[in-house]
Amino acid sequence: MNQNYIHTITLYNRIQASDSEDRKEHWKRIVLHNCFWKAQVNTGFNDTQASVQNTYAVRIPKDDRYLPYAEYKNSPEEHFTVSQGDIVICGECTEEITGESGKTAAQVLNRYKPSAFKVTAFSDNTSFPLAKHYRLGG
Repeated sequence: MNQNYIHTITLYNRIQASDSEDRKEHWKRIVLHNCFWKAQVNTGFNDTQASVQNTYAVRIPKDDRYLPYAEYKNSPEEHFTVSQGDIVICGECTEEITGESGKTAAQVLNRYKPSAFKVTAFSDNTSFPLAKHYRLGG
């Protein structure tokens, strides 16, 4: 095990409304241990304006509970997937995303920033001979 894989993360997988029986968006939470977490603040300058942006990189070691979204949406219990728009929080989070007041995805994400991000990039690096992992970026 890589010595940098020391973090616990909470991953919220979004099941899209078009893929659920009741045609509503659903969120499933899973806590994953022994992950890599890196958050970095980048500053950029454009003419007279400065911009500050957080970038995130998370690596999850290969896990038999992982399923591609097409399979996950039909049997999410005890599994996880990674898709753009999913939410990652550093640490163990017990909150559920229900869509009710105070429990929307945006509200949960904002409550835990800067230790939380929305997934904008994903790669499955489990076909490599060593250090098989899933990489999430945001």
